[in-house]
Amino acid sequence: MVLLPRVAFAQPNTTEKLQLVTLQINWNHQFQFAGFYAAIQQGYYRQAGLDVTVKGWKSGINVLDEVVSGRAEFAVGYGTLMSDYAKGAPISLVMASFQFSPMVLLSHEPINDLSELSGKTVMHYGNLQIHGLLNKAKGLVEKPIKTLDSSGDLNDFIDKKVDLYAAYYTNEPYRLEQLGIPYYTLDPKTYGVQSYGDFVITSKKLAQLEPDMVQKFKEASIRGWKYAIHHQQEVVDFIIEQYPVVKSREALLAEAKVTTRYVQSGEVPIGMVESSKLLATAAGAKEVGLISQEEYDRLDMQDFMFHENRSLFTQKELQYLANNNVIRLANDINWEPFEFIDAKGRYRGIAAEYFQLFEKKLGIRFEVVKDKTWPEVVEMAKQGKLDVYSCAVATEERQEYMEFTEPYLSFPMVLAADGDVGFIERYDQLSGQTIAVVDGYWSHEYLKRQYPQIKLLVVKSVKEGLDAVIDGRASAYSGNLAAINFAIRKYGAEGVRIVGQLEERFELALGVQKDNPVLFGIMQKALNSVTEKERQAIFDHWIRLQVVNKMDQRQLMEILIPAGIIILGLLVLLSIYSYQKRRQKGYIRQIHELSYATEVDINTQTIVWASDSFAKLSGYSKQELQGMSYFKLVCDSLSEDVISYIKSLLQQGKTWHGEVEGRKKSGHSYWVDLTLTPKKDLFGNVKRVIATRVDISDRKKVEKLSITDVLTGLYNRRYFNEFIEIELKRTQREKLPFSLAMIDIDYFKGVNDYYGHPHGDVILQQVSAQIKQAFSRSHDHVFRVGGEEFMVIAYFESRQQCFEHLQAMSEQVEALQLENLASPYGVVTISTGAIFLESGHSLDSEEILQAVDKLLYQAKSSGRNQVVITQPGEHEV
Repeated sequence: MVLLPRVAFAQPNTTEKLQLVTLQINWNHQFQFAGFYAAIQQGYYRQAGLDVTVKGWKSGINVLDEVVSGRAEFAVGYGTLMSDYAKGAPISLVMASFQFSPMVLLSHEPINDLSELSGKTVMHYGNLQIHGLLNKAKGLVEKPIKTLDSSGDLNDFIDKKVDLYAAYYTNEPYRLEQLGIPYYTLDPKTYGVQSYGDFVITSKKLAQLEPDMVQKFKEASIRGWKYAIHHQQEVVDFIIEQYPVVKSREALLAEAKVTTRYVQSGEVPIGMVESSKLLATAAGAKEVGLISQEEYDRLDMQDFMFHENRSLFTQKELQYLANNNVIRLANDINWEPFEFIDAKGRYRGIAAEYFQLFEKKLGIRFEVVKDKTWPEVVEMAKQGKLDVYSCAVATEERQEYMEFTEPYLSFPMVLAADGDVGFIERYDQLSGQTIAVVDGYWSHEYLKRQYPQIKLLVVKSVKEGLDAVIDGRASAYSGNLAAINFAIRKYGAEGVRIVGQLEERFELALGVQKDNPVLFGIMQKALNSVTEKERQAIFDHWIRLQVVNKMDQRQLMEILIPAGIIILGLLVLLSIYSYQKRRQKGYIRQIHELSYATEVDINTQTIVWASDSFAKLSGYSKQELQGMSYFKLVCDSLSEDVISYIKSLLQQGKTWHGEVEGRKKSGHSYWVDLTLTPKKDLFGNVKRVIATRVDISDRKKVEKLSITDVLTGLYNRRYFNEFIEIELKRTQREKLPFSLAMIDIDYFKGVNDYYGHPHGDVILQQVSAQIKQAFSRSHDHVFRVGGEEFMVIAYFESRQQCFEHLQAMSEQVEALQLENLASPYGVVTISTGAIFLESGHSLDSEEILQAVDKLLYQAKSSGRNQVVITQPGEHEV
């Protein structure tokens, strides 16, 4: 194991030149931003080598624009910055000043139910919490809610120009009280709408290029908030003295008193953000339409959150990015679906979406060619006028001046010809034939070199190549399968189909000028950082949706037109009654498609019919689903007893409803809100069951994240606090024994101090994995409840059995031989305090936790690396 040297960090010399930094706030100077003022007042920023200016807000300033443009290094903004990031804004979340948002709605009369918002006028800032609240009210009101953009003038509320007014609870309520204006508050958190408040952001570029500076700003700001909370009057006086304040000292002090509870919540560290809570916020933004489903699916919260030690790049590469804001792209303007310039002059396609990701990750801009043919672009690249091939095959000629990354797209080279042409197995069958190819494409170079006996018709685009096939100028067109399919569907090249395929493939990669190895390293790393989820989303967007769906629409029209004529004829012959019945069945079919419906035989428990939508959801074809056991599609979450109960209920003609985890053909799971409705025959017997579903996978993912510790994958403290109460009640109800163990890694502070926090995180992951392995039974539950502290809730028949299991686990952790020179044992060990309770005990959770905490203390004070266990009335072991 490599030992990391201890490093002593000296305080910066204040005579050295400080780095100038601007923080753009999103409102007037007030205690809302006290942490930043206190960090200036106390010299925390200067100690970090920073000279920070807090820039006041005025109408027309957009904090996102200030950061992205570089006019400010940092900014404070609302939760809607989450949707800006989802839509591609190159920003990074540094911290959150408030652990939950102080945003409320002020009203002139009490609002006891959201239905009372019917017909009301609401003035707000477009804040995410207010959007979420109004969205919840939308289905409850009789008249639409009217919304107005906020003027920022509280007089609009005072003069009753609006019914409700969005405000910070820390600010406007005090002003109204001083004026003697009666008001009521409607808090979104009361209705389950909550998120962090006052996001502190920086640009993605700055986070990548200067992670050390960003981390220093973050740490100094947190120190500032800690100081401001405990020295409110002093900080208020500093704000009044140094900044143009529009509030009185009394108003600022009142604001300070209220603000504290938003900044520090329980034992949650100031400024902390959790990916699970961010994802829950994003799900709320999706529900109100601020984020599309596609944007939500692409969200990567770990990428959004700033991490000091996550820079992909070397110092040399970071310096290159700092000095080169614009990279010139060698792109094709007419090669759908890979890349093209659309009618609005936008660079679009598969490659374009990759480069949009690269811009976010690198914090730079790629300048695209918009008015040159591909041969002209190739010539510019040869001359070194363009830096990077966006999507090209690494031909021998191109490799003379370009270095190519690993391919990121791969499609076969194929032949497209008239439908009357038979299948072509080998290209040498085309000797003497005329084949269309696009000038400068790899297929052009390849056929020219490998099959000189073929006559080549050089064209400018895929469409022109297909046109040449249709009008007889060429026997076939040779090119990329995806591009051909896309063009056939888009331009309606009737009669043209794929008639041959070569073993060779279009292996499409990024190319970088050979004399620029630093940029090559950057592009390869950027490409490697694209997740499989991001790749699949791009592929689905351009290949599966735009190609396949367009084909389906055309085929659907071919079927519907003659079908429509038949139906019109039948309508003349059929009675009004039959027509109404048919319409009713049509509606039912539509509902079944919208609800992922299946029909199940209740006796054999096999599927007798499935909707197209459910087939797509499950990954099976309708033919595969026919006759399949229904419970093959369900994960192991339903026991035999539950299944028998459900069947009994349905046979009685009753409906069953619940949340169920399903298993796709691929093995991946999904969650649905399932309703099973019995279907009776003419005699009232239940033979079939209609199963309808609502896909709740996104919500379940958020729920899972909200109870999971990100670093270790174990359950978190929040879930422990809920689960222990549930488990205690269950064991008391079922008269079962109860065991709880508290585990602490010995001398862990020494690990962080000596080896560094990143190494400490690795140790936490390895130890937690060992604990999880030791407690992997179905009734075992393991939680990470603190930095290096874990809880285990498990079932044992006796105290001795519990002790032996915990002792074995302790020995297994020591056997990992994870070095810790801060420990007298020389390796990582653990101490455990545990309590075993017989069935029928009467202790509550607080008493149990107090007892087990004392037992852990005994284990640690007795030399550590041991287990201390007891049960009420007995001595410790």
